[in-house]
Amino acid sequence: MRYFIYLSYLGKAYSGWQWQKNAVSIQQIVEDSLSKLFSSPVSIYGSSRTDKGVHAQQQVAHFDLNHSPGIPLPHCIYKLNRMLPKDISVATIRPVIDKAHARFDACYRIYTYSIIRKKNPFYTDTAVWIHSLPPLDLLNQIAACFCIKADFEYFSKVNKQVDTFVCTIQEATWSQLGDNILFRIKANRFLRGMVRTIVGAILKVAMQKMDLLALQQCIREKPVVRPILTLAPAHGLTLVEVGYPKKLFLTP
Repeated sequence: MRYFIYLSYLGKAYSGWQWQKNAVSIQQIVEDSLSKLFSSPVSIYGSSRTDKGVHAQQQVAHFDLNHSPGIPLPHCIYKLNRMLPKDISVATIRPVIDKAHARFDACYRIYTYSIIRKKNPFYTDTAVWIHSLPPLDLLNQIAACFCIKADFEYFSKVNKQVDTFVCTIQEATWSQLGDNILFRIKANRFLRGMVRTIVGAILKVAMQKMDLLALQQCIREKPVVRPILTLAPAHGLTLVEVGYPKKLFLTP
């Protein structure tokens, strides 16, 4: 039987989602806990490979069990949360069809990037402090350029392990909540480091350190020379939602 497990975590203490040889990852911690709970080795496959320091409000992974869990799923969730460290939690576990895949069957993913304009110790690990920001209207004008289906290779870390760099971005908006500024972006898929690079590019143009036309050229037609783009700090980024077709789930 295959299951989707829905997780939340703070990424500060981990090397990222994916297994690392010489560092602790979220995948490793969750696999160890599941294996202990079910008394057999369990491997999980995540929807997104979040980088070191990146957080998740909703990460989804799938795993298989060759036997019955032995206890009701709500009790499995409770026991897992007792085993897991305080910065990782399980929200739910749902049975799915045998061929369901957490990464390849995802319809969309939503990330947010958080910025605070006043220093606040309660946001130290989850938001980036930038004292002076350009107007939201300008940030949204630049962000709108990204709402397109395009090759985003130049807006990602170098990665030769993907078949295509084409992504469809459906939403890219900035909003203000009190003193907090939130960037929200939705796409069918994201490349490694893509959201942080997009945030860095938008801020660079808004602060007049890069020309808007040059940015648009990078999006619509890859220039011969790869542009110099900056990765925004990892701790401001959070994976907030992953969507799937209803047909994958065995229960409502």
